[in-house]
This record gives sequence, structure tokens and C-alpha cells, in this order.
Amino acid sequence: MPDYISEQVEHGIQILSLNRPEKKNAITVDMYQALSDALHRTELDDTIKVTIITGIGPDFSAGNDIRDFVEIAHVPEKMASIMSFLQTLTSYKKPLIGCVEGWAVGVGATMMLHCDMVFAARNAQFVFPFVQLGLVPEAASSFLLPRIVGHQRAFEMLMFGEPINAEMAYQLGMVNHLCEPKEALNLAMNYADRLTKLPTEAVLLSKDLLKCRTIDDIQMALMREGRIFKDRLLSDEAQVQFKRFLKKE
Repeated sequence: MPDYISEQVEHGIQILSLNRPEKKNAITVDMYQALSDALHRTELDDTIKVTIITGIGPDFSAGNDIRDFVEIAHVPEKMASIMSFLQTLTSYKKPLIGCVEGWAVGVGATMMLHCDMVFAARNAQFVFPFVQLGLVPEAASSFLLPRIVGHQRAFEMLMFGEPINAEMAYQLGMVNHLCEPKEALNLAMNYADRLTKLPTEAVLLSKDLLKCRTIDDIQMALMREGRIFKDRLLSDEAQVQFKRFLKKE
């Protein structure tokens, strides 16, 4: 697995960590592929009961690596790697726990919508900046976010891309529990350990029952967003915003 994704397994708990703190854990195509491969392996490993996704350093993730992202629309294989990860995330059968410290931007925020539980430090900030970048929502967030927070809230969050702090995310139902900074992983591990002690088949069947009514809608949203998102990457609006962003670096 590439160095930018680290993997640990402890007592039936898999911890997948975004490990690019010098870039605020911005995610590249190779990182998407590594995450997808890890989740596929885990589904076949009966010794792993729960997966935690977290980030190393003060922030969970700044979202997609813009420099890497600019090329994606021109390289079908790269877009395929991203879609493969998102589809894997959507259909993942084992309990998936998100663990957020600091900033969770773009896909760093939408990824959490797929988690069965989310733990966030009180310094966490969730940002959905897609429209500001000339893009559209991704990772089925156009379906999942309004289901969690309501249409009006989701519209405001997706249109204006203003940071949602941890307390607000908790009140809106995006986060299960809050904790002090640097304690999110410990809290997630505590709940993951409790999950490993429950009857395995009952846990898997219960998750399936919770998701089976919406999985087709999620997959449909994912594919529709993906088609439009790819077109938007090549749009004049998006190209202008990308150039502005890269000039700031």
C-alpha cells in the first residue's frame, strides 16, 4: 500500500489513515485506489470486524488534491479509480467509522456521510465547496446530505460551502459524538471495540437492513453526480477556479 495510506489491524479493528499531513491529507488518485483495495481485502477477511477511517496530523483531509484533480477529466482510468472507491464505500458491508480532527473538506466531508458512525473533535470543520469551485456535489452527497440535515440546510451547505463546525454537525445529525482535540481516534476505537464484541452476523445483517432501502438510490445518485462532475471538471467555470486555487499555493 502506498505510504500515503497507512493500515493497522488491532483486535479485529482495521484503521485506515490518510497519511499526507504536509498536504493536509489531500487525496490523490493513487490514494483512492489504495483505499478501495484495502476495503475490498477487508470484506474477504473474517478476522476484521470494523473499519475506521481517520487522518494523521491536525486535519482529516483537505479533500481532493487539486493538482492531481485537474488531470482527471482527461484520463478515464483516473476517474474510474475514484468511482471505484466511492462505489466500494457505498456498498461496504462491515461497520465503517469515520474519525475527524480539524478540517474535513470536499470528499473529506462527503466520505463521512457513508460512515455508520462518525466521531469528531470539537475543532472539526466540515466544508462542501463544490459549487464554489464550479463543480457539483459528489459521493452521493446530493442524496445523502438532505436525508440527514433536510433539503433547506443541505442546499445552503452545498451552495455556499461555509464551514460547519463540530457542534453544528452534531446538532444536525452528521456526527454521533464529540470529543476533545486529539481524542477522536480513541473514542472511535472504544466504540469499534464494542462492535467487535457483538454477534458478527447480527451486526452485518442489521447494517444491511438499515441500508437496503436506500442503496439503489445512493448508487443512482453516485453515477449521476459522477457523469455531471466529469463534465464540470472541463468547464470554463471550474478551470478558472482551479487556476485561482493553484496560484495561491
